Amino acid sequence: MNVKSVVSSKNLLGESPLWHPGERAVYWVDINGCRIHRFDPAHPELQTWQFSEPVTTLALTTDDALLLVALGGRLLLWNSAGDERTEFVTVEKRWPGHRLNDGGAAPDGSLWVGSMQNNVAEDGSEIPISESTGALYRVLPSGDVTIADAGFGITNTIVWNSAATHFYCGCSLEGVLYKYLYEVRTGSLGERSVFVRAAYPGVPDGSATDANDVLWNCRHSGKCILGFAPNGELIQTIDMPATHITNCVFGDDDLRTLYVTSASLGAPKGEMLAGNLFSIRMDTPGPEPFRFRV
Repeated sequence: MNVKSVVSSKNLLGESPLWHPGERAVYWVDINGCRIHRFDPAHPELQTWQFSEPVTTLALTTDDALLLVALGGRLLLWNSAGDERTEFVTVEKRWPGHRLNDGGAAPDGSLWVGSMQNNVAEDGSEIPISESTGALYRVLPSGDVTIADAGFGITNTIVWNSAATHFYCGCSLEGVLYKYLYEVRTGSLGERSVFVRAAYPGVPDGSATDANDVLWNCRHSGKCILGFAPNGELIQTIDMPATHITNCVFGDDDLRTLYVTSASLGAPKGEMLAGNLFSIRMDTPGPEPFRFRV
């Protein structure tokens, strides 16, 4: 597959790419740089907004002008056009000892977001993680917060299959991807089961699913993206030009371009493309994105 470096962003820890259909643009965050970026492929000029805490997750909402933003331990509603930031709810009350991490809007209009021991120092450097004390939270449009599961070291991969019958979540610290039955009507999870735990390159980071329910998992430290069938079988490997591949999302009008984030923090010396945003044209499109209900 033809992998292109589309933005030389040099992020410390690029994450949470989000395709905005209304704007025909891709947003993503630099967690350790406390920034949000925006790139419009038709008008390739990088826009950047600075925040005072690690920004970890972006989600579309039912209002095209607003994005839901996770930073530190809380959520904001954010209008990029005027850089208007409205407090919504505190999710992870153990901030700054713990912070939010990967997340995504759910089929029922809620937000699912994981947390972890905070590993971001004030200067953007990394703090070692010593505990598996992260949680998986469900946040309703009303602002009600519940814990759906717990015991994660680094919570990553928050995605559903196309029929929204299964939910996937992983722990990078343990090197495992989990699969749950998902009930759309109640937004509840079934029992956790192991989806993938094997000696593949790197560790599991963020993921996206396509219309055939292949889960494309980015491999931090692994220099690749792995495609897993619904039964957990590895069916394809996409080699990448950077070591720390962090997350991906389907975008463009046909939802066949996979936008991929990466990290420069801890990358091998001389790796020129580390921290950039990449794109890959895929054979199968992704699904229409879910939105948080506002």
